[in-house]
Amino acid sequence: KKKVDGSIPNMAPFKEEILLEAIKQAEDKKEQKKLKKTTGGLVVTKPKACPATPASATKSVSRHLVISNADILLWILDARNVAECLDEGVMGEIREAGKRIIFVLNKVDLVPATVVAAWYNKLSKVSDVFPIKSTEIMLTDCEQIIPAFKQKFARFGGVKELLEHLKKEPEEVKVGVIGKQKVGKSCVVSSVLRACGRTKKKRSTDAKISEKVRIITTPGLIDGAKEGEPFGILHILANMSNFMNYPVEVVDALARVITKEQAMLHFTLPEFDHPAGFLDAIAVRYNVYFGKKPDHAAAARIVLKQLRDHKLKFHVSIGGSGEDLPQSLQS
Repeated sequence: KKKVDGSIPNMAPFKEEILLEAIKQAEDKKEQKKLKKTTGGLVVTKPKACPATPASATKSVSRHLVISNADILLWILDARNVAECLDEGVMGEIREAGKRIIFVLNKVDLVPATVVAAWYNKLSKVSDVFPIKSTEIMLTDCEQIIPAFKQKFARFGGVKELLEHLKKEPEEVKVGVIGKQKVGKSCVVSSVLRACGRTKKKRSTDAKISEKVRIITTPGLIDGAKEGEPFGILHILANMSNFMNYPVEVVDALARVITKEQAMLHFTLPEFDHPAGFLDAIAVRYNVYFGKKPDHAAAARIVLKQLRDHKLKFHVSIGGSGEDLPQSLQS
């Protein structure tokens, strides 16, 4: 076969820009190869900064907007770490605005029943609580899954009870949904609409679920960890790519949600000092070293990959005295 000439003609438009881009791509590839040699092939680069997206183009809006427009607020909590989903500042804002709260304890099928019961009893002292099951499916290797199956597996259990409770409202009310990142806010909205035979309209901000009740279809986002605060495990899962090269934050978060016995059983580890010796044990187990020392960064990425693929289960139990709840919820 005749060899194709890959050069760019001199008269081609934007030739200089095309050549500069090609050189930059070649340099990036070389840098990636170097990183793979030093980190054992598990390389996740920090995402490039993107221009700010207008609120109308995102799935969520500011919680302040939802709180001001709603009469009843569904606060979505991830059952795996309820304490991380609660926020004392948000609670104060809701009470100051005189709005009602209904807690939705989401993903209860991912934690032991005893943990769900403990959180349910504690939160019930503050407001109504509705547990909801969430059947998660792995789409990492099968993005082209049949839509019918995808819809079937994405259904939530427990939504009908919540819907019946909302329909009992004697006056016309508007329901809003708030919660932190990746707790299942949009899925709850979709499930409520599906349970009453409706779908979310593209150009509508709310939908009718009964004669007197409407639900705001765009949920309100509660900000994650503030500057100076330790990162929670749910925040790390929601921003996975940002933490692949920062093992300290990962270990700090894991120490609060995974016991020594769980770690030894899941990773087949020998006796070790938890949490200080956790990364050393992982590095020895998977034979990842930097020179002659255990490579903590590579070990942390192995753990994060297990979390990302939903292979490593975790949950946070509530203390008997309620110290896991914010002060405003304990009163």
